[in-house]
Amino acid sequence: MGPGSSTAMNDPLPTTVPRLEPTGANWAIFSMCFQEVMEANQKWSHFDGTLTYPIPVDDKNITADEQKAIDAWNLEETVARYMLSQ
Repeated sequence: MGPGSSTAMNDPLPTTVPRLEPTGANWAIFSMCFQEVMEANQKWSHFDGTLTYPIPVDDKNITADEQKAIDAWNLEETVARYMLSQ
């Protein structure tokens, strides 16, 4: 987790992000607004694939630092998915 990042899951998306229509008719505006909000919340990297799951050097002997990185990534991924569901 980086400086200034937030993991508060009780914060819904701002009203500036329109609800995506079931037909996808408003996809262009939704995706633009959603990306802006995710970038501002330092979560966009979970959607564009630039922040990948941390892979331990040895799956059978994960270090404390590796486990901490995995746990942090999992939390941020959960928050990012939650925000998308809003």
